[in-house]
Amino acid sequence: MRFLFACEGSSDAGLIPHIERLIVEHSNEGTAEGESWPYFNPLEKKIRMGMQAAENAVDVLFVHRDANSAGAEARFREITHAAEAAGVIVPWVSVVPVRMTEAWLLLDEAAIRKVVGRPNGRTPLDLPTPREAERRAEPKRILADAFLAASEATGRREKRIKRDFPSFRKRLLADLEVVLFREAGRGLG
Repeated sequence: MRFLFACEGSSDAGLIPHIERLIVEHSNEGTAEGESWPYFNPLEKKIRMGMQAAENAVDVLFVHRDANSAGAEARFREITHAAEAAGVIVPWVSVVPVRMTEAWLLLDEAAIRKVVGRPNGRTPLDLPTPREAERRAEPKRILADAFLAASEATGRREKRIKRDFPSFRKRLLADLEVVLFREAGRGLG
């Protein structure tokens, strides 16, 4: 099965291995191959251009939009409208985290330390508990602060850590435990 993942940013491509795994585990497909498309806004244009770039040779389209303050239902409607307006003829799946995707990434202190190159660091990261992660405002800022604290960087290295936020985020996404995605995959197939 081939799919396109129309995502909000290039670092969201870290979710592709998880989507591939879910398709294989929860459908009759033996293999799954996906590519991301983070380019262009508004959403309708992103979808249309992504499908054209993939030469419409996809079996399913995944569209990612964080709910943010708009709310999940508004994002589901937005995705449906954009996919229909873009003329999508394959099935599509709306991927709408209720909180920013970064809230998921706040759950693994060891992974945060590893991704910034300080797996044995001891500086407190002030991460929320799993229960708090979904309720905390600005999870992207909290994650950026955690990367910086975990790196224990100063000077030029501190600037590099801030600059490399998208790269660190992408690596964390790729390493997320699949168990977080199992419920999302139920019903595929």
